[in-house]
Amino acid sequence: MKKLMFAAAVVAAAFGLKAELASANVVGYQTKKLDAGKFAILGIQFEGVDGSLDINKIVTGLIGVNYDESGAFLKTAPHIQVPNAATGGYDLYYYLNDGWYNDGTDAGAYKAGWCDSFGVIAGPGADVSGEFTSGVAIWAKDVQNSGALQQSGQVPNGDEPVEVTAPSIFALRANAFPIAFNLNDSSKIEFSGIDGVNYDEAGAFLKTAPHIQVPNATTGGYDLYYYLNDGWYNDGTDAGAYKAGWCDSFGVIAGPDADVSGDVPAGIGFWTKGVGGEFTITFK
Repeated sequence: MKKLMFAAAVVAAAFGLKAELASANVVGYQTKKLDAGKFAILGIQFEGVDGSLDINKIVTGLIGVNYDESGAFLKTAPHIQVPNAATGGYDLYYYLNDGWYNDGTDAGAYKAGWCDSFGVIAGPGADVSGEFTSGVAIWAKDVQNSGALQQSGQVPNGDEPVEVTAPSIFALRANAFPIAFNLNDSSKIEFSGIDGVNYDEAGAFLKTAPHIQVPNATTGGYDLYYYLNDGWYNDGTDAGAYKAGWCDSFGVIAGPDADVSGDVPAGIGFWTKGVGGEFTITFK
């Protein structure tokens, strides 16, 4: 646990996360402001104190609504969508003040928490498991308020890298650890099995290269990245040099000389698209 507490303190200092060390288990938290009525792509980057990825042990901070038989809460409650690899769709969660759960009695009991579309607390007995997947991003929306979604719990063990697949189609992915990183920084992230393409003046690579989209909080849109075999970068010579990496739409390696920085903030998810085939992402 000393190791986890130290890791939380380092993360807090380096990336602006707030570390809460009063408990032996809860070592940190991260808060993301949500604009009322707008979806945001977020990364789940903490674990419950029991090591689980249970939504009701990690995510708090939003104002719930009450269940109603007519289903009006489906349009008014804070809302999370979690990609479901088995169905190809999403598992839907709603934050209710009075979610039902089985307490061993015939009537059951009620408490605040993330629920399925029938108002049942996520988990056994509900239509949704309540489990996140490490390295997979989610959609979150505070329908009526501009609330602050808070994750809290253990910082995952950094000695154990997390691998996820980026398929040929668009998929939501996120760093498994609560840190910012750069797409071209191999000390934080690695890409294997990725089939880069070559730059061409006509711009055909824009449709054939592996592709990543990172939300841009300033513009409200996305920063676009393409994986090229021959991205240009400034090596101090007049001609520059070339190497494989994530590039902007002009074929320049992401960074100071490109239109995009390559940076992904802590807590933010992003889209991947393998285009020509899937590849593997390793978060470190």
